[in-house]
Amino acid sequence: MFANKLRITLADGNREHPVVKSWLDQFFMRNFTGPGGFDDTLVLADGELEAGHTVSRQEVEARLETWLRGRRCIPLTARVIVR
Repeated sequence: MFANKLRITLADGNREHPVVKSWLDQFFMRNFTGPGGFDDTLVLADGELEAGHTVSRQEVEARLETWLRGRRCIPLTARVIVR
């Protein structure tokens, strides 16, 4: 079920660091109880996520970045990168 191992980082300028595990937990649990798009995910650690084949890397980037900005966790210049 969790065939993809994803690395999720925040890039701001020349710096890049893993997204905090608690942020990932909140985001993916919220989506687990709401929209079904991210049901097949398991947060392992800061910046580490296992996901099923139905989870889109691009959708994770876009939605997580929007969610973090809406909660003012990241500046407008930061980008979420999923590898």
